[in-house]
Amino acid sequence: MTDSPVTITLLFANIAISLWAFYGNPIYFQKFSEWPYQIVYEKSFYQIITSAFLHANFMHLLFNMFALYTFGTYLESFFIKNIGSFEGSLYFFLIYFISLIAGSLLTVLFHFKDPNYVAVGASGAVSGIVFSYIIFFPKDMLYVFFIPMPAYLFAVLWIGFSIYGMKSKLGNIGHEAHLGGAVGGFISTLILINGSFKILLSHFQ
Repeated sequence: MTDSPVTITLLFANIAISLWAFYGNPIYFQKFSEWPYQIVYEKSFYQIITSAFLHANFMHLLFNMFALYTFGTYLESFFIKNIGSFEGSLYFFLIYFISLIAGSLLTVLFHFKDPNYVAVGASGAVSGIVFSYIIFFPKDMLYVFFIPMPAYLFAVLWIGFSIYGMKSKLGNIGHEAHLGGAVGGFISTLILINGSFKILLSHFQ
């Protein structure tokens, strides 16, 4: 029995749905991607969630699933160990989906006037899981492009880069989803996990 059942289920769902979209009818990929204009003006609200299970290409899928597996399995098992199997997995699930929705909604907020803007990917949800992880392990060393840095420094740089990317429209990257997901994951963890803020502060005392 795995000690991170929700993470494994989400991995399977993302991979299966993305592969189905790659090899299935392109019309479905178009229909279930996130089109902020359609969400607002055509009430296609389902795209807020369905788009997070689609990916633009194999590298996009691989990167997101690697990050989800790396941080998700550790974080969910940490929750299970400290607050129980059912509650731990439930809270992990809630943090993932709150992050997903927060990332999608911020994307809608910034792009709903552009009928050509489209986004896919689990990046917002995964960003939330990473920032939830950072609350409990802020001084763990992360390797970003092979450069070691403490997790809390990565968090600061990630937020700064996301804001800069939003303002400058840097690259074909969903910076709004990254930022919204990170904030959603951070705040939802502080609300859902009792004592999480004290744990965060204790690492810097």
